[in-house]
This record gives sequence, C-alpha cells and structure tokens, in this order.
Amino acid sequence: MMDDLDDLFASAKRDAMQPSAALMARVLADATREQPKAALRVVPKPGFWAGLATLFGGGGVLAGVGSAAVAGLVLGFVQPVGFGSVTDLLAADTLGGVEFMPGIDALLAEE
Repeated sequence: MMDDLDDLFASAKRDAMQPSAALMARVLADATREQPKAALRVVPKPGFWAGLATLFGGGGVLAGVGSAAVAGLVLGFVQPVGFGSVTDLLAADTLGGVEFMPGIDALLAEE
C-alpha cells in the first residue's frame, strides 16, 4: 500500500502542472491591489509659539530675549541693595540734572 502512494506522489512530482500566464497575471494584479498603500504624511500647522520663535529668528534667540526681559524686570522691580551703588558709580549725575535736548528752547520760541 505504501508503494502505491509513493508511486502516486512520484507521478505527481514528475507531471507537475505550471500555472498559465493569465492566471499568474490575475493573481499578481489581485496581490498588488490588496497591498497596503503608504499613508500620506500630514504636516502639522505651526502653532503660536513656533510662529513667534520664527519671528524672532529661532528658539535660541527667543530664549535669549525672554531671559533678558526677565532679568530686566527682576532688576527693575527688586532693585538689589548693591545695585544702587553700581548705578551711582556709572551715572554721576541724576536724571534731573541731565539735559537731553539742550537747545530746544531756541527752536520753540516764537518770532
């Protein structure tokens, strides 16, 4: 009985049928249709902070401007004790004694 099966399998191996070209074309067309398509990449719209950073020239520049603004607010609001002596050394005159436009009175006088 095993000899009969061996003969049958040997005969099937010897007389193997090849699929027709039309069948292979249909199978490949179906396989191509069923393959997943690549998803389109959606580029997110830049938000407010990204637009602001671009306006200033990038994130690093925005960070520098922001930290300078915070430092100015802190020094202006807190006014550390040692800061007053430094400003006294740098500006010998007070703002009341400084004339920003010394010759303006002559221009304002009516003739």
